[in-house]
Amino acid sequence: MPEPGWQKLRAEAETLFAADAFSSARIGRGEGARTEGVTRGSSVCWLDDSMPAGDSFLHWMDGLRIALNRDLFLGLESFEAQYAHYPVGARYGTHVDRHRSSNARVVSAVLYLNGDWPADAGGELVIYDAQQAAKLTQAPDGGTLVLFMSDDTSHEARIATRDRWSIAGWFRTRD
Repeated sequence: MPEPGWQKLRAEAETLFAADAFSSARIGRGEGARTEGVTRGSSVCWLDDSMPAGDSFLHWMDGLRIALNRDLFLGLESFEAQYAHYPVGARYGTHVDRHRSSNARVVSAVLYLNGDWPADAGGELVIYDAQQAAKLTQAPDGGTLVLFMSDDTSHEARIATRDRWSIAGWFRTRD
């Protein structure tokens, strides 16, 4: 994504964070969802159409949804996303994005909102293969968009030595 676009998203996320619009991220779904800071140490704020930059991003991703359906026949019906803030020392341990009780999440997306990320700051996204060997390690560089299948792609966000900002989202079919 061009820098002006992700910079607007970052500014909006920081404004929302300062206004206490973020809440502790949870693991799981529905009544079984729980806050667990050791595994997932971020806070999040769901994007919606009341957020100018977030709404533009959601429309941009809807265009990508249409292209994915056209080219890959995935049957994607919607996209949902949340701003995520990881403070220094926070991580999200190895996991997959598809919920045990639902096949609705099909493609996961991460867009990074960090400028001038130093190579030694950590915070990388690591995607693992079926044998749990790292097959992609991506620094959280601003404007980088990573897409991967939600059902069987194990991944983690490593600990960072500085605050990290991103948008995490999921292209979905009907639940």
